Amino acid sequence: MRGNIEMAHRCELRCTCKKRNKRTIILVLALLTVLVLSFTKISREPQAPELKFLLKQIPYKNLGRCERRLSAEITCPDIRRQGKTLLRQAQLVLTRMLKIFDLIAKKHRIRYWLYRGTLLGAVRHEGHVPFDSDVDIALPKSDFEKFVKYGLTELPKDIFFQSEATDVHWKVPLWSGMLAKLRDNGSCYKYCIKTGCKHNDGLQLDLFVIENDDQGNLVEVYSHTNWLVRRFIYGPIVRKPSDIFPLTQVNFDGFFLPAPREWKNILHSLYGDFMTVPENEQLGHIITDPLHSCDEANYHLCFTTCTRNE
Repeated sequence: MRGNIEMAHRCELRCTCKKRNKRTIILVLALLTVLVLSFTKISREPQAPELKFLLKQIPYKNLGRCERRLSAEITCPDIRRQGKTLLRQAQLVLTRMLKIFDLIAKKHRIRYWLYRGTLLGAVRHEGHVPFDSDVDIALPKSDFEKFVKYGLTELPKDIFFQSEATDVHWKVPLWSGMLAKLRDNGSCYKYCIKTGCKHNDGLQLDLFVIENDDQGNLVEVYSHTNWLVRRFIYGPIVRKPSDIFPLTQVNFDGFFLPAPREWKNILHSLYGDFMTVPENEQLGHIITDPLHSCDEANYHLCFTTCTRNE
């Protein structure tokens, strides 16, 4: 009898120890999970303090108005100098061009949508991607022709419509689908200063013209890095009209602008995990000059070089 009692007592102790060990294991695993998740979250956050600051900017709309008055006149003052950094100043230049195009497009019922990196910026940052140096839009060929016919006369004098017809030194990039650009005359992209080209080189809004195939699908031929491979091996990107239309809207620097209907699937097909901000990537507009035209930037460069050589 006494032996049975001792055996039962030992069994009870073993069960208690097993339960304690199980609880300890569960607790350790839970702590490890929390640590792993915390480390993953920290590693995904941009590490540079300046990048954390740049990801949250005062929207353009809160700094200045950009609208069409009842008189049909576009009022959109130049507010670039309100930017606290050169990067933000350049972004304010680009947002202004984009919004002016949007106002013209609305008046003439021109369909367009934010494209690639600019669409990504709207979704992920509600504005510009900090690593971009321009803004991109896409529009069907018929709408591009409508803009050329009706919209160009409404552009302010400080914005230049660049095409092969208006700038003899600029050529359409081969197989790009980029038939024209809007250029800001008061800034300098500095590409020509580096390469020696002679075309207008202000900060730019790229207009990508989308063609249609025989089935009415939308055909995109542009690729940022592998256009040769895209053109000759994989062929162009073909999207159904239902991927784009009816257009929706996304917030870009305080303005609600057109975006493709299936923007989430499109961004995923282009960038994968598009909501994760990459680390250690160079910020945009490092070499551009948002406050001086290219003639002025060239003068400052020559003056600085001559002064150093004296």
